[in-house]
Amino acid sequence: MPRFIIFLIPLILIVACSTGAGIAPPLEIKAPEMGMIYGNIQAPERVTKVTLREYGKVYIRPFNRPPRVLIYKDGNFMAENLEPGKYIFGSITTLNKQYNLVREKINAYQHIVTVHPGEIVYIGSFELFDLRPEDNRKDKFEVLRMRKPNERTIIKGLYEKSVGTGWQGLFARRLMELR
Repeated sequence: MPRFIIFLIPLILIVACSTGAGIAPPLEIKAPEMGMIYGNIQAPERVTKVTLREYGKVYIRPFNRPPRVLIYKDGNFMAENLEPGKYIFGSITTLNKQYNLVREKINAYQHIVTVHPGEIVYIGSFELFDLRPEDNRKDKFEVLRMRKPNERTIIKGLYEKSVGTGWQGLFARRLMELR
């Protein structure tokens, strides 16, 4: 009996720690003029991080941080509570690699996303193709715009994840606009 208890207690602790809530829900809207960028990214490996930066702003920790981007297992992502302005996606990180999307300043101008006050901005669905998966070099990849999942499908998924926040109302309004 004591052996069973000794085995059972660590097992319960491991199970309790491994069944976490997952990705945090989006934060409540801080102010009515705050906006959001959302979309979908698919890659050969699970995407763990998408880096979003305000155009022309330098981020130095611990003084200021880039905007928080939530990425879900299905590839949907959202960056909430963005101040109105211009934003650039800097990099995508998967389980084993980081892909820098903007290497030169001239490329940055082509990837600017503008957020207006109180607006949610859909940037699209993308798929990242690793052109040389056997090579660990990070500069041999391509990002293509995909038709699926479409905006409506992404909003439905994010709508469920934003229950109880002001973002849910904005998603509902956008769904009505897409009908």
